[in-house]
Amino acid sequence: MAWKRVQVRTGPSAAFEKMSDEVIDYIKTNYDDTGKRTSFSVSSSDDGLVRTYTSIFKDEASKNKFLADSTIKTESTRRNTINASNGIVKEVTVDEEV
Repeated sequence: MAWKRVQVRTGPSAAFEKMSDEVIDYIKTNYDDTGKRTSFSVSSSDDGLVRTYTSIFKDEASKNKFLADSTIKTESTRRNTINASNGIVKEVTVDEEV
């Protein structure tokens, strides 16, 4: 069964740090192009202060592999540290089989 993970980031400004282009390319090659992550979308609130990131993975094992990937973890830590210092709060609102 597929697995859905939704993260919501909320901040005092629209200055959200994103992952590097290199890691985005790495994710595309290793997860999107291989079918481990089948869908990814980002939506923003009208004022730009809330962003919702939705990923659909082939299954829970693929999601777990993605979250445990050292390249992604290192870049996520870098990005999250910058976002947190800018007052941006991250919350996982959905993490379930669909």
